[in-house]
Amino acid sequence: MTTIIGNLVQVIRGNGLYMFAFDTHMADGGMLMLPVTMEKYHTLFTAGEPPLNDQYEVTFEQLNGVTHVQSMFNLAAEVVPAELVPTLTMTQDFDTMGEKFMDAQKQEAALKERLDSIRQNSTLMADLDAALQAEQAKRAANIKERQAGKGIETLFTGEEIANFNQPEAVPVPGFDLSNMAEDSKPTMTGLEGED
Repeated sequence: MTTIIGNLVQVIRGNGLYMFAFDTHMADGGMLMLPVTMEKYHTLFTAGEPPLNDQYEVTFEQLNGVTHVQSMFNLAAEVVPAELVPTLTMTQDFDTMGEKFMDAQKQEAALKERLDSIRQNSTLMADLDAALQAEQAKRAANIKERQAGKGIETLFTGEEIANFNQPEAVPVPGFDLSNMAEDSKPTMTGLEGED
């Protein structure tokens, strides 16, 4: 691989190739012509055409008499190398991470392994069983209370009714809740004269 630094003087397009003319300021005339395919051109310059007369660092290699440009970097560009920005180095694999997370069988196996580890922890399982029994006992008590009640008590427990009967609602700035019951009553205006 060869790396040179030179000014981009001209870009010639034709027949699916781009020819880049660089002035390398060498003693032998200093002009270097490098061919780039259309696909490689759009990979090298995703933001559009490269500015002329700027200084570039170009890396290329020759294989079997054919020149292959590996990279062209505008030295005047305002960029920060990825090595200096930890978040950029962390995001470099985002395009392949989706494939890893979309593997449902692998995720299912990981979930099964996690559940098995929870089930093997006796302290954690005892805590879960205690919480489950407390919840079941509270539900059973609520069901018995509703079955024993008459009227509204069949729909709500004593605790829920006590919440309804609190003396004052928490005031909300900008809202007047004092006449809410009156406003929520259905009215018959606009229905007169309709069949």
